[in-house]
Amino acid sequence: MVVLVSFDTTRADALGCYAEESHWGLDLPVSKRPIPRTPVVDALAAEGVRHAWALAHAPTTLASHASLMSGRDTRGVRVPRNGFVVPVDVPLLAPRFAAAGFDTIGVVGASVLAADMGLSRGFRIYDDDVTEKVRRRYEHRADQVVDRVFAAVDTRSRWSGHREEPLFLFVHFFDAHSPWQSAPAEVQAPFLAQDADYQGAVDGTSSSLDWLVRQTKVGRVGTRDRKRARALYLAEVAAMDRALGRLLTGLQERVPASSRLVVVVGDHGEALDSPKTRPYGHGFDVDLVATHVPFVVHATGAWAKSVPAGKVVDAPVGLMDVAPSLGALAGLPVDETASGIDLAPQWAGAAGPERVLFAEGTKPVEAEQSPNWNNMRKERAAVSGTRLLTHTPWADVAGPFLYSVAPGQPALEDAAVMGALMGRLRSWDQGAPGFVDEDMTVETRAALQALGYLEP
Repeated sequence: MVVLVSFDTTRADALGCYAEESHWGLDLPVSKRPIPRTPVVDALAAEGVRHAWALAHAPTTLASHASLMSGRDTRGVRVPRNGFVVPVDVPLLAPRFAAAGFDTIGVVGASVLAADMGLSRGFRIYDDDVTEKVRRRYEHRADQVVDRVFAAVDTRSRWSGHREEPLFLFVHFFDAHSPWQSAPAEVQAPFLAQDADYQGAVDGTSSSLDWLVRQTKVGRVGTRDRKRARALYLAEVAAMDRALGRLLTGLQERVPASSRLVVVVGDHGEALDSPKTRPYGHGFDVDLVATHVPFVVHATGAWAKSVPAGKVVDAPVGLMDVAPSLGALAGLPVDETASGIDLAPQWAGAAGPERVLFAEGTKPVEAEQSPNWNNMRKERAAVSGTRLLTHTPWADVAGPFLYSVAPGQPALEDAAVMGALMGRLRSWDQGAPGFVDEDMTVETRAALQALGYLEP
C-alpha cells in the first residue's frame, strides 16, 4: 500500500520535527514562540526519512500538486496557477500506478483540486465531493476527509478484483488554508492556552485575518496578535496531524498490508507575519516562508529496506522529486521525460547531484502578458546548495537578492554566486512554454475568485 498525503498551506516549521529549520518568530525569545504539536508526522519522521529543505515550485495548490504528481516543475507541467487544467499529455502518477496493477483512490479536501482540473486522471475513485461553503469555495475538514477516505476504501470489499490489488491512495487535507476556524476545540485549546487572556481582534475568522493583514502592513500589529495568529494556524495543522493518525490506523484495519509506504508533504507554505509587505497569504513570494515545505517518508515491510529510520537529508530537493521516487520504489516504469529524480540513493547516504531548483510566484495576475509564459514577470527563485536567489520583476525592486538556505539569514553579498544563479534563472526563463489560457467551469471560476486566485 502506498499512501501519499498532502497538507495544504503547510510550512515546514508548522511541524515539530522541523524545529531546527524554524522560520517563525526569530525576533522573539524561544520561550515566547508558539510550539507545533504534530506527534504523528514527527513519529513518521523519526522512524523514516525527513527532507530538511524540500521546496515547492509554486505557492498555490493546483500548480504545486501538478508538480507533485508529474515529476515536473510548473513550467514542465504547464500549469501556471490554480484554475488551469493539467494537460492530458503530461504523465501523472495515478495512471502509472493503475497500469502497474494498483487500485487507485484519491480524496481531496477542497474544490481547488476538483476533478475537472485534471489530477483525477488515472484514479478509479476520485472523490472531490466537498460540500461546506467557505468564502464561496467548498471544502471539508480533515476528519471529514478521513471519513470519505474510509467510505471509498470500503468499496474495495465489494469487488474481489480491487480487494486483491495493492492500493495507491492520495489524500489531501486543506485545514491550514485560511480562515483558521475548523480545528476542534480540544485541538485548539493547548495553543490558545499559551496566551489565555488574549483579548485582541485575531480569532481566525476571515474578517479578523483581513484586519491582521492591513495592520501588519502599516506596522500596527502587536506581538500578542502575531502569536495568536500563529497559534490558530498551528491548531489547524495539528488537526490535520491528528486526522493523519486516524487515517493510518483505519487503513491498517481495512487494508492489512505487510508493507506500507507513507509520504507526507506540504504543497506550499504561508507568509504569516513575514514579509510585512504581503503578510498572511501566499502566491506572490517564493522565499522560504512560502516554498519551504515538509517532506517525510516512512515505510514498513519490504519498503523499509529503502527507507532508513532516522535519516535526515540536508540537500535541497523539490516536490517534483516525489513522483520519480514513489515510482522507483513501487517498481513502475521510469518516466524518462520527468525532471525530478529518484531520491532513494540519497536516503541510502549517497550525495545528491549538483542541480538548481526553481520556483515561481503565481500572483499578481496583472503581471501576466501574452504571448509570454504566465508567470514570467512574477517573482522567481533559484536554489543551489545552500544559496537561494529571488528576483521580483513585477515589483520594480532593486534585486535580485541572495540568501542562505537557512532561517533568518540576511541578504548576502556574493557577486559570483549571484551572477551564476541569475544566469541559470535566465536560462530557465528562455525554456519557458508560451502563454496558457484558462479553461474552467463557471463553478470552478467562482471558487477560485473566492480564494483570491482570480479577479472577478
